[in-house]
Amino acid sequence: MNKISINAEQQLYVIDCGEGYTCFGFANARDHANLIAHKLGRADLAFTDEDHAPLAGYDKYCNAVDAWSQSPLTRTTYFDPGTDAQAAKVLESCRTRERKVRLILGDTHSGEPWLEEHDVVGRIGRSLGPLRVPLLIEPGEHGGSAIPCGCLLAIVDWASGDLLYRHGAYREADLNIKPSADVERPWDVLRREEVVASFRDIGQAGAYLAFMRGATIEPRVFR
Repeated sequence: MNKISINAEQQLYVIDCGEGYTCFGFANARDHANLIAHKLGRADLAFTDEDHAPLAGYDKYCNAVDAWSQSPLTRTTYFDPGTDAQAAKVLESCRTRERKVRLILGDTHSGEPWLEEHDVVGRIGRSLGPLRVPLLIEPGEHGGSAIPCGCLLAIVDWASGDLLYRHGAYREADLNIKPSADVERPWDVLRREEVVASFRDIGQAGAYLAFMRGATIEPRVFR
């Protein structure tokens, strides 16, 4: 059994894994436990006011995951708390059809994209374990990284460029290209006058800008 301690200032459970530590937020434990309680119809698994922050809260989260693992739902895809129902539906459809997609991640409150270029192009897979979460599997790979489903702003079909899903708050990144004084990378891409990337030639800068606005351009073009 891993040793668990509390970092009250940062609202984290700190988990001793033997050769290092990992952290899990108080709010994450609560939200996952409450979601599982709702899905299973098990009110006893849900957090009470007293469960938030003490070690008992982490135990309650573990109990919820264990209950999920023993239910038929463990064979289904598990989506993070806060995942939009339509986004979940589209991801599951893309997974079963092995459809290549481009994910746009960001702040679902402001609609602002994060300008991620890694782990956003590929097909949708699914992890093993009791919580079988969606994975983004890049071309040529067999495994991938977990998708932060609660942060999805858009899902783009790679073949057609069509939007399969668009969050209501999503707005395309406001980017522009300007020359810089850097001899090696004379072209900058800016968002609201802040440099977010620099390139050797304007073609790369243009490809990056288009990709960040949702175009299906292979990232290798501008890397």
